[in-house]
Order: sequence, then structure tokens, then C-alpha cells
Amino acid sequence: MQALLDHLAAARDVSTPLLVITTPDQPAIAAAIAEHLNGSTPIVTWDRSRGFAGRNDKGREAIGVVCRQEKISPDQMPMASADPANAFRMAIQFPKGTILIAFSLNRFLHEANAGEAVQAILNLRDAYKSDQRTFIGLSPDFELPSELRHDTIVMDDPLPDEDHYSLIVRDIYEQADLPKPPGEFVSKAALSVRGLSAFEAEQSLAMALALSPKGDGIDLTEAWALKRAAVAKIKGLTMTLTGPDVRDLRGLDQIIKRLSSLWQGPQPPLLVVRVDEIDKSFGGLSGAGDNTGVTQYQHQQFLTQLEDNGWIGAILVGIRGSGKTILTQSIGVAHGAPTIAMDTGAMKASKLGASEEYIRDSFRTIHSIGGRRVLVLATCNKLDVLPAELLRRFKLGIYYFDLMTPEERASLWPVYLKKYGHPLDSPRPDDTDWTGAEIRNCCEIAYLEKSTIAEVGRDSIVPVTRSDPRGVEALRAQADACGFLSVSYPGTYRRPGLAVAAPMQGRRINRKES
Repeated sequence: MQALLDHLAAARDVSTPLLVITTPDQPAIAAAIAEHLNGSTPIVTWDRSRGFAGRNDKGREAIGVVCRQEKISPDQMPMASADPANAFRMAIQFPKGTILIAFSLNRFLHEANAGEAVQAILNLRDAYKSDQRTFIGLSPDFELPSELRHDTIVMDDPLPDEDHYSLIVRDIYEQADLPKPPGEFVSKAALSVRGLSAFEAEQSLAMALALSPKGDGIDLTEAWALKRAAVAKIKGLTMTLTGPDVRDLRGLDQIIKRLSSLWQGPQPPLLVVRVDEIDKSFGGLSGAGDNTGVTQYQHQQFLTQLEDNGWIGAILVGIRGSGKTILTQSIGVAHGAPTIAMDTGAMKASKLGASEEYIRDSFRTIHSIGGRRVLVLATCNKLDVLPAELLRRFKLGIYYFDLMTPEERASLWPVYLKKYGHPLDSPRPDDTDWTGAEIRNCCEIAYLEKSTIAEVGRDSIVPVTRSDPRGVEALRAQADACGFLSVSYPGTYRRPGLAVAAPMQGRRINRKES
């Protein structure tokens, strides 16, 4: 916040007339600006509901000047200035040095009739530049119209840092007359609200304190639950804190070891981001029906965020049901890190500019929670449709998920037999070349139908190796040829053996006698 106020002061010093600030907490930034200037400057706010309002005595005097110019009474000003076009037209009459802060400005810049309001803002540029007046637009996100794009300075009000969150935790305890919490607990509580605005963090922690069974401190379980609900408000993002036990996975020893080693390093991931079937999101960027540019924008944002933030990640390729998704659901839980599922399709909207706003908002949230310590795991079924520049951003490489060995399948059956309440000695079907998902489905269907494992396996389970043998062999051949990393053993994947084609029937050829 202080850095932003310093930048604002510098902009005022050189008479910068038009500013916009992206901020998750508009009232807080407006209050900070007013406090920073300490009443020495006329400050006027504007919103669609109240029109012009004086933030301090000098601001109210400035509104009085406009009232006299417009020949209306102060009581009439709120209604007269509620319309954006009319308000920004009148704003040119504010006296020297005035700061005008407009709330939720982005909402009005793209309406069908926004042209007049946009022109009125542009008209302020030269007039405000000449006598150190400043127009400041606030909004959680901005997509400036072309008329203002080259005349407006954009600033960002970042979410609180770790020290600020820790201060909020300590303030909560002080306000509740509770003993000072130990430093380790403060860090854990700060982590539980990381990624929220200061106001939202304060509210969440206060509620977590109120919901504590004994009322003697912040309930971290409640704080995380409130944070999960806050993240769910972001289009396309879902946070989970629980998931499958990574110890129940089979055939994935190498990738589990590799990913787990990240939490032993100097910068353990604070957040896991999982993107299912990334090939469906970015496959066929040259066409595939999206002529809006949204898919291309998503792709560009992925490239930028992975590169600029130093995020690490891996592409997970393999046979359907081989454990790609369940690994992304379980690895963060195993190390106490939350997991966010990113649904790029849910970020697309019909309203002009909305999709891009959702995309920026999602990445802003991810960055605010994980900072530079984010692990991105993307599952994929068709690698050849993804752009090469995207694949290069996944520093941990491309992993191939193959079928389990007979021994691995044998050790997985007890996991799902127990989960679905079947006797561990239940007779099992022939599971040759089954995936883990097929073993799970067999146990689940038998539970739901009150049937036996053997019957369901015989009558209901068609393994992918039978339903799509060519696809399985094609993936194996690609993984072997391209040097994908193996999930079960160190090094690159080695194809277990070439598929044997059916022998061709001999051809009989009758030759004429010479």
C-alpha cells in the first residue's frame, strides 16, 4: 500500500491527470489516499449511487464550486451527478488541485452508451494537467477503451504481503483482549487468509475466532473453509484442502518421489494448481471454433504467468484412468498445500471483455496465494495438439502414465475393496491390463449394485486396452520415441514391447508356364 501511495504522490508531483488503480478493496484505497494527504487537498469521490461526495472539508467546498457553476443546490447534486457522463462533464469545473476518485469505473466504460462518459473523461486530461488536478478510477480490473488507453496511467494495489497478514492476525487477538499468539501460529493463520484482500482477511479471521468452540483463538479449520469459499467466487477456480491419500496410489513411485522432493527444497510450493485435459483448452489454437480471441488470450496468460512468476510444472500424459488426475488431487494434500482446480472453460463469457477479466482475476488470485511458489500440474490426452512454446514452460518435463504391472494391480485391489466395504479375500476377475480407475470402478459398481467383484468385472468393465487398443499403442509409441519421463521408474519411458500384428495370410500366385 505504501509503495502505491508513493507512486501516487510522484504522479501528482508531475501533474499526471488520468490514473486508474486496480484494487480488490476500493473503499480501503480511497481511505488510504485521503489519510495520506491529511486533509490538505480537496478530495471528491463519485459512485453511481451517491454521485459526488466530499471526502474532506475541502472536497465539500469543491462540490460547492460546481454547484454554483451549474446553478443547482447541494441537495440536488447527488441526483445530478449520478449519471457517469453528466458527472464527468461537470468534473472539469472542480477547482485547482482537486482529486476525483471514481468507484467501480470499469463497469461503466463498456456499456452500450458509454461513449459520452469516455469522452468526458478524456476532456479532463489537458485541463487537469494544467493545474495539478487528478482523476483516479478504481476497479478490481480494468480494460480501458481505446480512447483512454494511451492517456491513462495504470497502477496496481497489490494484496497484502505476509507481514501485513500477520499484523491483521495480531490485531484480531488484541481487539478480542486475548493473549498474544505465538509466532508460529501467526504464520499459520496468515497463510490461511493469504490471497484475500485486507478487509476480507480481517472478516474471515474474525469469524474464525467467533466460530472457535472455546472462543480462545482463531480456528484455523474455519479460516481455511472461509478462504475456500472466497476462492470459489472467482470464475473457474475451486480450492480443495482434502483429497485421496497419495500412499494409496500404485505405479507412480517415481513421479511421487520427484514432486515430493520439491517440499524438501528451499522454496516448497505453497499451492498446487491442477488443470485437467489442458489439450482441450489450448489444442488447435489456429482455429477450433473460437474466433473471439479468448483462447489465445488464455494461452498468452499461461505463458506469461509461468515464465514471469517462475512457476514450475509438469505435463502428465497417459492412458485414460492411469492415475493422472488422482495424482493432481493428492500430492498437495500429502504436503499440507491447498490445491486449486482451474477450469478454463468456466472463465469464458458472452459479455465483451468479461472472459479476459475472469482470466486475469484467476491468475491474480493464484499469484496472491502462492506467490512464486506455485506447482502447476496439467493432465493431457493428446500432446501433439499443444503449442511447443507452452510445453517448454513446464520445467519439470512431460511424464507418461502407463499400465500398472501385475504386482501393482494386486496391491491396489485391497485399497478399493476396503474403501467400498468388500471382503479383502473377495474372488477377483481377470484384471489383465486394467487401469487403476477400472479397478476402482469395479469395486464401486459392485457396492452400488450389491453384486460381487467377479460378476461386475466380467459383465461391466471393458478395459481401455480393449476399447481403444490403437490409442494405447500410439501413446506408448509416442512416449518412447519422444523420451517422456516415466512415472514408475527413473529416466525416460521404455516401451514394454512392440505390439504384434496379426500375420498376413499367404497369397497364392499362379504363374504361366513359358
